[in-house]
Amino acid sequence: MKTHYNRVSILNILEPIDLVLANYRIEISKHPDPDTFGLIEQYEEFYGIGFAICQTFLVSMHKGENKFVAFKKGPFHSTGKSYAEITNACANYWKHNNEWDKTRLSKQTQATVEVFERLSVDVWGPYPLSSMFYTLLGDNATFIELLSYLNGWANDVNEQHRDCKE
Repeated sequence: MKTHYNRVSILNILEPIDLVLANYRIEISKHPDPDTFGLIEQYEEFYGIGFAICQTFLVSMHKGENKFVAFKKGPFHSTGKSYAEITNACANYWKHNNEWDKTRLSKQTQATVEVFERLSVDVWGPYPLSSMFYTLLGDNATFIELLSYLNGWANDVNEQHRDCKE
């Protein structure tokens, strides 16, 4: 039941973010110079917020397991990385990339960079979060779609947790 409650709560938060992103896509397509006017940067920030919200769902569902082990469980993207692991990496990028020193990356930062590289996205290039999202789900996808994959992950984690108790 907790999975359903958390999913509904997260869904209610993600719906307006998906709407904002759809509006930005329209605005960016119509604007003569969206990059100079900061529209694409703002668009990118909303991807970061969306990934962070999805990470909140993941963390609330992993049931005390080592989250790095739990996040490697399926469902899996065609690259072999799980949707949970990719989501976690994207949220961590958004929250921490301004702290990173390219010459001295921590193990956790290296793991995040590796996830981006697995999806052929340059973490040091422009707009890596929107690039990750497009690579993950395709053009015009939504965080609601991503949540359906993450919900599948949560159901599997809950089922495995239940099986361990029996």
